[in-house]
Amino acid sequence: MRRQIRELQQDRTRARTVSRSVLGAIVVALGISACGGGDKGTDEAELTASQVCASAFDTSAAKALQRIGDTTKFAEMPGSDDSGKPNKFSLKYAASTVHKDQTQRNQCVVFKAGDKSGHPLIDIDFSASRYVPKTETPGSGGDSEKTFYPIGAYAQTGDTSSALLYFKCPTQDPTKASGTTPYVRASLTSAPGQISAKATGRDLMTVLNSLSEAMAKQLDCASEAALPSEIPASTHSGATGTSR
Repeated sequence: MRRQIRELQQDRTRARTVSRSVLGAIVVALGISACGGGDKGTDEAELTASQVCASAFDTSAAKALQRIGDTTKFAEMPGSDDSGKPNKFSLKYAASTVHKDQTQRNQCVVFKAGDKSGHPLIDIDFSASRYVPKTETPGSGGDSEKTFYPIGAYAQTGDTSSALLYFKCPTQDPTKASGTTPYVRASLTSAPGQISAKATGRDLMTVLNSLSEAMAKQLDCASEAALPSEIPASTHSGATGTSR
């Protein structure tokens, strides 16, 4: 029980920690590019909404991403990680890092093309989880900015700044001899001031659900994940998430 509570409390700090580490890497990469003096190959290629995140977004998610950024041109995180692997998102690589520390996981980091701030528009991260939060019910004293969706094991957005989705997907921790972790936690965060006023929490969940569908297929758990092709109406009640 203590372990469960500790993990759920960590959810509140993970997004902030990941965003800081991602932002630092982007700033460094952009600084290196700027020092290149405009040489051929120093500028990141402009991508459409359907080309980012391993081209895994469906049509609805691609349109939602355009509303989130209020643009049609994007770029992915440049450079490589400490192990020399490209920072660019890969479903296969991300699936292999779900049991690793957050600083070692392959994440989909997208920013608006031409944006000089170095702040990511969205950062999507996948990690293995033993538990899911419980869905708050009306009058429970929870965060009023949270909106819940009957998707997977647990799904909620925090206004238009973040989205969180847990889905059933047993994975084996390569560092342990036996046993599986029953859930995958998918999170979407954004740097302050990056998301357009035109965006909605539903847009964030549409993007996160679409990439989660692709990840579930990569991990061979699509039938268990219970992720819909279209986002259902949101709700502030219901017990779609239970702690197990």
